[in-house]
Amino acid sequence: MTELLIEHPLTCEPERKYIYDVIFGEFLGISYQARPGADPDATVISVCGEPGAKRLVVHEGLFSTSLDQWLTGDSLPRQPLSKWVLQDVFSDSPKVSSEIPVIYGQRMTEESYYAERDGDIELGLDIFGSAFFMLTRYEEVVKNDRDEHDRFPATASLAYQEGFLERPIVNEYLEILWTCMKRLWPGLRGKQRQYRVVLSHDVDQPFSVIGSSPMHVARNVMGDIIRRKDVTLAIQRIAAYASPGAKRERLDPNATFDFIMDVSEKHGLCSAFYFMSVDKPSKFDDGYPIGGGHTRRVLQRIASRGHEIGFHASYNTFRDPALARSELRRLCEVLDEEHIAQKPIGGRQHYLRWEAPLTWRIWDELGLTYDSTMGFPYDPGFRAGTCYEYPVFDLLARTKRRLVERPLLFMEGSMLTENCDYADAQRLVGCIGKLGVICRRFDGELSVLWHNSNLRSARHKRLYEQVIAIAVNG
Repeated sequence: MTELLIEHPLTCEPERKYIYDVIFGEFLGISYQARPGADPDATVISVCGEPGAKRLVVHEGLFSTSLDQWLTGDSLPRQPLSKWVLQDVFSDSPKVSSEIPVIYGQRMTEESYYAERDGDIELGLDIFGSAFFMLTRYEEVVKNDRDEHDRFPATASLAYQEGFLERPIVNEYLEILWTCMKRLWPGLRGKQRQYRVVLSHDVDQPFSVIGSSPMHVARNVMGDIIRRKDVTLAIQRIAAYASPGAKRERLDPNATFDFIMDVSEKHGLCSAFYFMSVDKPSKFDDGYPIGGGHTRRVLQRIASRGHEIGFHASYNTFRDPALARSELRRLCEVLDEEHIAQKPIGGRQHYLRWEAPLTWRIWDELGLTYDSTMGFPYDPGFRAGTCYEYPVFDLLARTKRRLVERPLLFMEGSMLTENCDYADAQRLVGCIGKLGVICRRFDGELSVLWHNSNLRSARHKRLYEQVIAIAVNG
């Protein structure tokens, strides 16, 4: 097996070790050794045990930032970004777009970030610093922009402002790196990947009738008729409320769990259901008894069919480790009582509230396996710049965490409307189709969030079936 030697400048050693581990170990599956090198301005890659062999020289960018400017506005990429129009040497790399936004880098010639000299290849595109910038959400620590829910908005991100939010830019950079490496060392073999669809469902409201007052049910029925124009849904809601026990549970409009599992199993998928376990309802947390009989029966059905149960941390947990711990403990207690084995366990923050790097740190210290919050609430796309899951890095502690991030690419709430006319449905289907094509190109993961409570109507169920079929089959 070929082993690479990576010789790097002395600066930012924890950050370099992390990004080399992610790019070469996690993404490419290539063995390597890393050590300080003689060139202060570039990372030099060669093959171990081959003195005088060809080299790939990747010039510095982010990691050459001085300590007093690190994690400040002075270290952010200069906008507007330069664009690199790729030349013929990359014509056999169909995964890469013909024009590449350069987050960090320096030109090798007037027109190019690529050069060949004495058998070596030089890249002016700072692949390592740029990938680190995207994966760690570096800019979210630096910038103070926040929306009404104290979330970093898509509009403040470099990817949105420079028009590449709908492109997995880290994957494109990775393909450029791989093309250069294969050109130098044709016998190199990397990790084999396979495209997959990852389905998850935030259970904000497992039921809409069970546990509701007559007045609340009446208001929802009126909303079904007047606002949603769905008489069938209104009748189902009334029938559920009038029914006893298990029948009420089956008829409750929000109890779409069996439908979701049926669709997943039809396509050979496993759905992950993330449950909340808050003490009481609040303005942004509906709250429901995770230990109640109806909810326990849902948990049992999900587990018995081989699907996943995960953690949906409440609105205020993203900065509150004690609150997050108490909620996770409550969920795990119920699972243990029901003899449901779901450890290790992952999940997502409610309202996609997330702060770099604090929320990752909280989840890691709770022993959670993965997080899937990394997506923007109103803008589908690649917030972290990739369609691969990856281990996370704590920018303030300067350490790699055990926690894995599973980037969220699409949430139905960003495009779904209550009445969902033909045009709305086509836009949503088109978005999923486009994301699926991109993720297939890189043998990546298309991560889709669809709430159980947004499958109440027949039209929404039909749309969901169409979306999942397109995501799986193209």
